[in-house]
Amino acid sequence: MGGVVSAGHNNDELVDNLCKESYIVSPDVERVFRMLDRKDYMTFNEESDHLEAYEDHAWRRGNLHLSAPCIYTKAMERLQLGRGQSFLNIGSGTGYLSTMAGLLLGATGLNHGIEIF
Repeated sequence: MGGVVSAGHNNDELVDNLCKESYIVSPDVERVFRMLDRKDYMTFNEESDHLEAYEDHAWRRGNLHLSAPCIYTKAMERLQLGRGQSFLNIGSGTGYLSTMAGLLLGATGLNHGIEIF
């Protein structure tokens, strides 16, 4: 799944496209997507491969997996996470979604991610 949003050349362009297509609608979700560069949660064979971080496609390398950005936006918008809430992510993979959740929960929230390799 994914590929519904045009690719960007950097994280801000990807987020701009997700907002333009109304995948991101809330300011808080936009803020955390801009704070976290997807490429920082990926590994690359060559420096030129980093552009795939800004495509709206799932990514896998060995045991590491990231869903398409549009999938993460749907989850973050529908969860409606806020300060002081709790979040448990079973199968947290690279920690990308858990990190976004933690930024929304703030210092008073409780955030756990569990992954087994």
